[in-house]
Amino acid sequence: MNVDRHQIRITAEQDAQNDANKLLWFVAGLALTVIGLLIAYVYEASPPAIRLLEKSEEELLLYTEAYKSKTRQVQVSCALIGFIISALLIIIFVVTLFSFFFSTQQELMRGVQRSMQW
Repeated sequence: MNVDRHQIRITAEQDAQNDANKLLWFVAGLALTVIGLLIAYVYEASPPAIRLLEKSEEELLLYTEAYKSKTRQVQVSCALIGFIISALLIIIFVVTLFSFFFSTQQELMRGVQRSMQW
């Protein structure tokens, strides 16, 4: 029976890995940042009903638990990657904006100093 439990868990995790919409969760993390990450953690996908047919109650419970756990792991991982990329893009944008602002301000100050020397 122990081998069956292990096999059920492996099957459920493989199914969850294949079923999870990785692109959706990546985009959620990218576009919604922290909110997308929270949604990925909170949302709980259930296995398709067709996979639950002809299983005993114990097998059903093991499969469902492993499936939900793996799905959440995949969702959060993909959303986290999207979130990190989004955060890096925001940091690059802010640094570029400040760099542009300060270089423009320095150019203006030089122009003012030159005009005052005339």
